Amino acid sequence: MQDYIYDQFQTVGNDLLRLGLTTSHGGNMSIRHQGNMVVTVHFAMLGRLDPGDLVEVPRQEEPDQITSDASKDVALHQLIYKFTPAAAVIHAHPAHAVAMSLSSDLIAPRDLEGSVFLREIPVVAPAEAAERIPQLLQTHVAVMVRGHGCYAVGRTLNEALAYTSALGLSCEVAYLAQQAGSEPVGG
Repeated sequence: MQDYIYDQFQTVGNDLLRLGLTTSHGGNMSIRHQGNMVVTVHFAMLGRLDPGDLVEVPRQEEPDQITSDASKDVALHQLIYKFTPAAAVIHAHPAHAVAMSLSSDLIAPRDLEGSVFLREIPVVAPAEAAERIPQLLQTHVAVMVRGHGCYAVGRTLNEALAYTSALGLSCEVAYLAQQAGSEPVGG
């Protein structure tokens, strides 16, 4: 695998952890690459990726579950690539967004950056994730799985990181506004 691919994953993975957008061993990332996709391995530490933490798998065919170390979300990443023009996918766990997803079906950011970049973020039940996320990512830059985390897409990992970060900040701002008594949580 080319060094520049590893460098992208390493930089974005480090940023996800440094910005508090995921846990030490949580989340996963992938990119389209020459008819396949490169995805992080299961239980990878995104903030400390090594070249061996990336695996290339087919975008169209089911990966060999016995030999593949790919993230357990690999099938969902494949569906996202099948039904959207996304070139990169990030799955992360921004805490304030996860908290908001517990009581909201839609996250509508009220801060300027969130309202411009994200517009609105649908929230889906975990049981509906595989069916609904690829469909919703056709018209949204990110989707939340209730009580779990977000899936953000972009033309690059960096762009998907920008949407993930904006979602985390928007939800934190909503929480702080609610604590200050000026905004209801959930918009």
